[in-house]
Amino acid sequence: MVSTESLVLRGILFIAVPAIAGIFLTRWAGDAAKRHGSSPFVVRTIRVVLTIGWVAIVVGATASILGTFSFLSALTVSAVAGIAVTLALQTTLQNILSGFILIRGRFLHVGDSIQFSGVKGTVVSVGLVEVVIRTDAGALAMMSNSNLLSGPFINFTATQRLAGEY
Repeated sequence: MVSTESLVLRGILFIAVPAIAGIFLTRWAGDAAKRHGSSPFVVRTIRVVLTIGWVAIVVGATASILGTFSFLSALTVSAVAGIAVTLALQTTLQNILSGFILIRGRFLHVGDSIQFSGVKGTVVSVGLVEVVIRTDAGALAMMSNSNLLSGPFINFTATQRLAGEY
C-alpha cells in the first residue's frame, strides 16, 4: 500500500513540476519566436505543439501514479487520439502538401498575375496553407492551396518565366 505522503510527493514531482515547466517553456519559446520575427502562424504552431507535448507528459504521469491504465490501455488511447488528431488536421495537411507542390512546381510565384474562380489579381504571398492575391480592385483574396491546385487557374505571367519548359 502506498502512503498518502508518498502519493502527494509523486504528484508534485511528476505532475505539477512538468505542468509548470511546460507552461513556462511554451511561453518562452513563443516569445523567442516572436522576437526573432516569426509569423503569428509559426508562433502559434510552436505553442500548440509544446502544449500538446507537456499535456501528454502530465496525463501519462497521472495515469502512472494512479495506476489506472495498463500499457495496452494507454497504447489504445494514444492510437485513438492519433487518429482523431489526423482527422482534425486533414484539411490543413492537404493544404500544406498542395503548397509544397505549388512551390516545387515553379508555376506560381509572387508577382504573377493569375485568375482563379472569377478572381483575378496579382499574387502577393505563396504560403504553405494559402495563397494571397491582391485583386485589380485592391482587395485581398485568400485561396487555399488545395483548392488552387485542384481547380484550373490561369497564370498570365508564367509563360515568360517557363518559356521552353512546356
